[in-house]
Amino acid sequence: MLFRRSHAGETTHPGRTRRSPLRPLISLNHFMIFASAAIVTGITAYFVHLEPKPHSTHIIYQLVIAVITLILYAISSILPFINRYRGHFMPVNLIFSYLWLTSFIFASQDWAGGRCVRNSTVAGRCSLKKTIIAFDFLALFFLMCNVVAEGFLLRQERTGAVVDPVVEPKHRPDTATTANTTSAV
Repeated sequence: MLFRRSHAGETTHPGRTRRSPLRPLISLNHFMIFASAAIVTGITAYFVHLEPKPHSTHIIYQLVIAVITLILYAISSILPFINRYRGHFMPVNLIFSYLWLTSFIFASQDWAGGRCVRNSTVAGRCSLKKTIIAFDFLALFFLMCNVVAEGFLLRQERTGAVVDPVVEPKHRPDTATTANTTSAV
């Protein structure tokens, strides 16, 4: 059997592709972003449902970003398990990290530092408001981790650090015309 040592020093078996260890990490990040977005979506939708009057643009922004993220990352959680995926989702992660940073800033300005009770958006309910702040931060954190991990994956794929093993051609016996002509005496 032939083995080839990859750039990372791992021994691979011919015919088997070695996946980057970043792929499960990226998938976990996608799931955590999805879970954070689901929690923020649920709580902000509950706030919108509680008050029939016009809402703050901040709460609407948080709801819209959470819903878009929920849909996008529900689909993207399977991307790292597709062989042709090379980390091309990194720009989307970068864009969404800025959107979630804005959501986190809005939530912190509205509800942190004793402003929770005074804020007119759903008076009281401070524990739910602080939950939104926490999960805004978690979504932002996992998005930034994903930007770094997918950047490394893109770099590995472009530099060839993760390569498919070389498949050597099969050794075939010589034919009668090319066979060794030495006779056994």
